[in-house]
Amino acid sequence: MEDYIRISVRGTKYVTSSPGARDLMEKLSKDGHVMVSPNGDYFIDRSPVLFHKVLDYLSGRKFHLPKGICAIEAREELEFWMIPIEAVPNCCYEVLFDDNLSSYDAIEKAEEQLIQGVSPQEENNTPKTKLRRFRDILNKAVQDPFSCLLGKIWLLILAVLTLTSVVCFLLNTVEEYRIDRDILQVIPNNKTYNFFYSNPKRRMLLTTIKPPERAIIEGSCNAVLLLDLILRFIISHRKKVFFLNIQNIIELISGTMCFLIIYLDSRPGILIDYPDLGFLILIIGALYSLRVLKLLRLAETTAEMKILKLCFYQSWKVLCFLVMVFTIFSVIFGCGMFWAEFNNPDTFPNIPMGIWWAIVTITTVGYGDFYPKTTFGYLMASVTAMIGISLIAIPVATLSSNFNTFYTCYTYRKKYIQAKKKAKEARFKDLS
Repeated sequence: MEDYIRISVRGTKYVTSSPGARDLMEKLSKDGHVMVSPNGDYFIDRSPVLFHKVLDYLSGRKFHLPKGICAIEAREELEFWMIPIEAVPNCCYEVLFDDNLSSYDAIEKAEEQLIQGVSPQEENNTPKTKLRRFRDILNKAVQDPFSCLLGKIWLLILAVLTLTSVVCFLLNTVEEYRIDRDILQVIPNNKTYNFFYSNPKRRMLLTTIKPPERAIIEGSCNAVLLLDLILRFIISHRKKVFFLNIQNIIELISGTMCFLIIYLDSRPGILIDYPDLGFLILIIGALYSLRVLKLLRLAETTAEMKILKLCFYQSWKVLCFLVMVFTIFSVIFGCGMFWAEFNNPDTFPNIPMGIWWAIVTITTVGYGDFYPKTTFGYLMASVTAMIGISLIAIPVATLSSNFNTFYTCYTYRKKYIQAKKKAKEARFKDLS
C-alpha cells in the first residue's frame, strides 16, 4: 500500500495511486490548502461533490461534469484543483457556462430602467417622517402596482383614462364620427380651395369638427394623465433620470399636443389664412399620435412584457445583423430580378423597384404590386422566397430562446426575492 495515498475531503475518504494526485496534494499543501497528518494522509476542507471527477482527470481521463451542478461552483473547482479549461470536453460546455448570471443582471438592469427613477436606490436608517412614508407608499404603488390596493386602483384608473384617450384619438380621424362646423369660413381663392378639397383628409379637418363632448372627455383624460406624469416626477428619487427617460418625454410631448390640436381644431381659420402651416399641422398630429405609446406603460406592469422588452434589448446585435443581411440580399435579388425581367417592358422599370419587390418577398409580405412574368423571373422569385423563409427563422428562434431563458430566470428571481422577504419578516417577528 506504499504506492497509495489517502485523501480525506471533509470526511469522505479516497484512496488513489495516481502520481498526479500525489503531486497536486504536495503543491496544495505548500500553499496551505491541504493539511498533512503524521501518517501521511491528506485532509482538505472542501466539498467532495466533484473530487472523484478530479481523480479521474489526474488518472489520465477527461474531466466530465455532472448535470445539475452550479456552473460557478464548477469553474471554482477547476481553478482550485488547477485543471485547465481545455481539459473539459465539449459535452460539458453547457454545464460549465450555463450559469445565467448575465440574464439575472440584465433583468435587474431592465427593471431599474422600467422603474424610471421612481424607486429609491438604497435605504437608510434615518427616521421616516409622515411625508416620506407617504412618498414610499406612492413609490411602491407605481413600481409594483399589483403589490398593494392603491397600486391596483391607480393602475385601473390609468388604464381606463389611457384607453379612453386612445379611442377618442382614433375616432377623431373617422369622418362619420365628426360633425359639421356651424360656421365655415369662406375660402379666399381657388389655390387655397384646391389645396384643401383635393385631399379628403384636409377637407375633413376643414369642414368637420369633433363633437364637443368628446373633446371635453379627451382633454380631461389627457389632463389627468399629465398630472400622473407630474406626480411621478415629484415622488421620484432620481429626477434627472426620470426627466431624461425617452418614454416620459414622449408622454409629455403627446399630452401637450392634445390641447394644441383641440385649439387648432376649433379655429379652422388658421388653416385657411396660413395654408403653409399644413406641414406644421402634420407634425403636430404625428406627435400627438405618440399617445398610443402610453399603452406600453400599462403593458410593462406585466412580467411577460418586461421580458419581451428585455429580449429585444439583449438581441439587438442579432437583429442588426439580420437587417444588414436582409439589405444585402434585397439588393442582390432586386438587381437580379431587374435583369431577369429586362426583356419584359411591363415589369420592374428600374432596379429600385426590383429592390422593393425583393424586400416584400424576403419578408414574406408579398404586396403583389410588382411580380415577374418570365421564366427567369419565376426562377429568381422562387430562390428569393426560399432565402426569405430561411432568414425569417433566425430572429424567431433567437427571440424565442431568449424569452424562455429570461422567463425562467425572472421566475426564479421573483421566488428568491419573495422567499428572502418572508425570511426577513419572520426574523423581524422573532426579534420583536
